[in-house]
Amino acid sequence: MGFEAEWLAARAPYDEAALDPGATAAIRAWAEHLPSDRPAVVVDLGSGTGVALARVRRWLGPRRMLAYAVDQDADLLARAAPLVPQGDGSRVMPIVGDLLLPLEALGGPPDGTVDLVVGHALADLLPLDRLATRVADMLRPGGQAHLALVYDGQTAFASRDDPDLPQCDKPVVAAFHRHMDLPSSSIPGYGGSTAGRRLGAALVAAGLEVMADAPSVWDVRAGDGPGGLGVLARLIRFVAESAREVGGVPSGDLARWEEECRAALAAGTLTVRVGHRDLLARKPEPR
Repeated sequence: MGFEAEWLAARAPYDEAALDPGATAAIRAWAEHLPSDRPAVVVDLGSGTGVALARVRRWLGPRRMLAYAVDQDADLLARAAPLVPQGDGSRVMPIVGDLLLPLEALGGPPDGTVDLVVGHALADLLPLDRLATRVADMLRPGGQAHLALVYDGQTAFASRDDPDLPQCDKPVVAAFHRHMDLPSSSIPGYGGSTAGRRLGAALVAAGLEVMADAPSVWDVRAGDGPGGLGVLARLIRFVAESAREVGGVPSGDLARWEEECRAALAAGTLTVRVGHRDLLARKPEPR
């Protein structure tokens, strides 16, 4: 589906609604004990337009924030800073570069000095072991990482009037997952369609303590209005294109799947549930 600003904006309300409230409450409680004589150091990996940083700003309450928005897309990063209120002295520093490399050489924080690392809707696109190690290296002892909206291999289209529609949903979604997993043939440990189920183990292997690993589910309905209609139409197109590219579904079945989904969308009855996991981890204090 790409990383166009329009898509990121369309999905943002569903991301927000899906976030595990237990994890976000734990971050708020933890933030109350951060030192008040310095800003909280935050790194947002795969920051895009800065939506996750705007969430973090709310979670930190009145505390100042020195945030580093890290992404490989400079055009998206140009939109990040305005989303974060900075009247209290908080700052957002954009960094264009590789998410899996140390940031200090690019003007970012030294390893071992970051209070909070966030990465939302990110881990399925990266090798999980390298991501977990990079996060662990960045955090100071006692620091936390919120890796949320990590896809876990659960997507199901349905119609409110006929829960069995579309008839060939499972084969199409299976092909969609095969397409997601194509990079795993050349990238060891790639997240892909099962990232949500495997990330916790990768974080533990990197020396972090997983404090929360909870479901985080999109529930998108045609009746949600223009936003829901737009997200559903884009999901139908992307899943169909992925399945067509990777093969394995008879062309007639795939065409029928698209037709049934679009008919249910036009009738206002289509729904889709997309499963993710939200993980909250911390770097242990030295004994």
